Amino acid sequence: MLRWFVTGSGGQLATAFTRVLEGEVFLSREDVLDIRDAEAVRAAVHAFAPDVLVHTAAYTDVDGAEADPETAEAINVAGTRNLVSAVRGTHTTLVYFSSDYVFDGAKGSPYVESDATNPLSVYGRTKLAGEDEVLSWVHGIVVRTSWLFSDTGRNFVKTILTAGRAKAAAGEPLTVVDDQVGSPTYAGHLAAAVDEALKQGVAPGLYHMAGGGYCSWCELAREIVQLAGIDVEVLPTTTAELGRPAPRPAFSALASERPVPRLPHWAAGVAEAVDRLIPLG
Repeated sequence: MLRWFVTGSGGQLATAFTRVLEGEVFLSREDVLDIRDAEAVRAAVHAFAPDVLVHTAAYTDVDGAEADPETAEAINVAGTRNLVSAVRGTHTTLVYFSSDYVFDGAKGSPYVESDATNPLSVYGRTKLAGEDEVLSWVHGIVVRTSWLFSDTGRNFVKTILTAGRAKAAAGEPLTVVDDQVGSPTYAGHLAAAVDEALKQGVAPGLYHMAGGGYCSWCELAREIVQLAGIDVEVLPTTTAELGRPAPRPAFSALASERPVPRLPHWAAGVAEAVDRLIPLG
């Protein structure tokens, strides 16, 4: 049985991995192991001696990164570099999760692995730099994904359920951005697909793994409230009207040209997440 070292314990992707992994799993919490501390990282990794290190910890506040690039750099780049350094001299496979935000959105169709990157934001640039760190390791695997959500942690589905109920109670519409398009990805489907890819002996390198198809945030919100039975009108707005600090790619859907397991359609993931969340109120 494999030994798994998972960073980012408590996050939605780390939680999803705990549901699918078989073997001994070490969950690394940020309040216990700060990946910015190179010596602490080296000691923890060497003590557990994992077969696979699943690196889900990240600075994911896209707008916050614009105001605090140093912290985003320290976690997404230097922290990742510390993990790579910790596994050098071993046979540990390091799996790193990156983002569709490494692209500028100008292509107008789903991005594949060979497409040129051009991040628009600090967040996107730090995730891309993290990719370079991992790909410098002979057993490094980079998995780019898009618009991650689940039934745990902070994510768009939970936000829309809360906001939708509040707007419905007030008799007001819910306004959601309609000029950003991506591939919503259910964390449970992503964890299962990555686990399957590793079992199949996927080669080191770069892969795109995201929910099938694509939609806008507004279309995603409409699917969520419909599945939840929330009687609220969802109206479109623009990114410019929202006035967020960090620029976002207008079309950052992902597809793959490489032999990896394909995830179910994004709507199937939304249905599963909503089914898990509705009983929770």
